[in-house]
Amino acid sequence: MKSWLARGLLAVLGSGAAVAGTAPEPAPSAPADPRVVVTQSLLLADVPTLAAIYRQSPDPVSRVLAAMALERIHFNLDKADEDARLCERELFASRPGIALFCARFANGNLRLAQGEGVAAAAELDIARRFAGRVPQAELDGMRRYVEERRARPPLRLQRPEAGFDIPLEHPVHDNRGAIEVEANGGKARLTVDTGASFLAMDADTARRLGVRMLGRSGQANGFLSRGVPVEYGVLDRLGFAGVVVENAPVEVLPGHARLIGIDVLRHLGTFRLTRDRIHVYGKAEPRPACQEPMLVASDVWGNDIRVVAALPIEGTLRTTLLDSGSSFYLSGDQTALGQLHATYTHRIGLGDIGPRRHAARVNEATAEVVISGQPIRMTFGVFKDARMRWDYVLGSGALDDMDFYFDFGGRHTCMLLHDGLR
Repeated sequence: MKSWLARGLLAVLGSGAAVAGTAPEPAPSAPADPRVVVTQSLLLADVPTLAAIYRQSPDPVSRVLAAMALERIHFNLDKADEDARLCERELFASRPGIALFCARFANGNLRLAQGEGVAAAAELDIARRFAGRVPQAELDGMRRYVEERRARPPLRLQRPEAGFDIPLEHPVHDNRGAIEVEANGGKARLTVDTGASFLAMDADTARRLGVRMLGRSGQANGFLSRGVPVEYGVLDRLGFAGVVVENAPVEVLPGHARLIGIDVLRHLGTFRLTRDRIHVYGKAEPRPACQEPMLVASDVWGNDIRVVAALPIEGTLRTTLLDSGSSFYLSGDQTALGQLHATYTHRIGLGDIGPRRHAARVNEATAEVVISGQPIRMTFGVFKDARMRWDYVLGSGALDDMDFYFDFGGRHTCMLLHDGLR
């Protein structure tokens, strides 16, 4: 069945007739450019903004791009790909800049579905297809993007067919669960961090596990840390609890963070994260009742994914990151201070990525939060110095009251509440 966008796209765009004779496209940096708004909303998984654009914008191109992004956020990759390719085809002659955006968006869907190797070849084909139709500098940037990632083979994960458990350990004074992994004869404990991407570790751990460095560097930001230097590598083979991961990307950071993130875990398919284990579901195994749609943030190119939830906080829906790498129950950043009644309490020493320990200013807020239909009155910390994509984080502290359920195949995410909430 075609997506709701694909069924009506030809009528909306009229094979280019709807936009024929319009003014030239604005520059990509112009505020009115729909690509900018859609890109930002995709990074935030901002469903309300995209839905409003789709329903209310007088610009048919804005509606098309918003619809593509909505399909991606709900992790409906087949439909998102169908929409994006139809958009490229219909606008290739009349709006090549928009058509290129749609083509690269489709390639982001491909990267999420089939990995970096397949997507890289498709990216080069896009550059050839649009030669002479868009600025050469943009096409050169695409080729550099592919070249930088050429040495990174696609991640593969092998797991038992039947359902199984991955036990989690808890280091002293840390309520976050960790998996013991083995690679190249070395062992390490990696914290299960659904707020991280692939693997992250310090240089000593990377050497012990045999990480192959790629000669690329960059910077990373955390909850409080900014501009932390990163070196990129690949771990050819990693094992834990009967699971084998091949070609896992690694970020090597100063400090003590050792993490396994959602871009690895999602390849498990359907899993339930509890305080003490991850239960991975077999194909025929009954699932919990969960009808909440999955909400996935990403960039246009299919990188940097995070799973979020829309939680009513003091009566207003707030997009909230599901982050088992946070040791708190619920926390907020500096923007949340303007949304809640909060009082200043104290400073606490807080670790983050990188070597620095932060003296974080913490305000205390009390609010009603509705989780899976259950109103919960809770008091939590709001960090004045934190800047995040999302103003709220539901962390591993919540796992005493609920389990996090991720179903990437069925595209559902739920917080499964325990009986007798604290």
